[in-house]
Amino acid sequence: MTKSTPAAQAAAWIFSVLALTAIASGQAAGQAAPAPWADAEYYIHERMKVKDDKLDWFVAYYRDEVLPILALTDGYLGTVFSTTLPKADENFGPVLPLGPPEETFLPHYGIKLEGTVTNTQIHFDALLRGTFNFQVYHYFRDAEALNRLLPEFEPNWEKVHGAGPGAWKTLEDEYFTHLENHWDTVYRIVR
Repeated sequence: MTKSTPAAQAAAWIFSVLALTAIASGQAAGQAAPAPWADAEYYIHERMKVKDDKLDWFVAYYRDEVLPILALTDGYLGTVFSTTLPKADENFGPVLPLGPPEETFLPHYGIKLEGTVTNTQIHFDALLRGTFNFQVYHYFRDAEALNRLLPEFEPNWEKVHGAGPGAWKTLEDEYFTHLENHWDTVYRIVR
């Protein structure tokens, strides 16, 4: 295995920080991005595999059709989009690749396995390689706000989009047909 240089590791870290601060919920050009996680106690981490011919469509649809619904939930603080798709010929090396690595076992100084120094990390995201190309993080002030999300989703959809087939039928027909995979996980933020 090739070891990445400190410069490549630093570049990967900087890119990760920049990716996490690219707020997609209403940020005007040239303005500093708000930090929705600053006051959040919980977040939903969505992963999805968007079909290759729907990448631009996905971001626009999510921004225009879904985020306005979330914004009506009291305690919703914002959303961050990230992707494993490179902007250009980006290569941060084998230790810090963009997205899940190709190999499961990677060099990592100081890692121990059952008390023995192995200097090897077991990168379980390698098993997920190819199963997602976008991640979306939704931040919520507290458990009460998160608990309101699903019960209020359908009525909020109607407030934004008017009467029609409803949120879940519309998302089934217009959204999920353009994804190859999708799953959500809720996390509690530790301070």
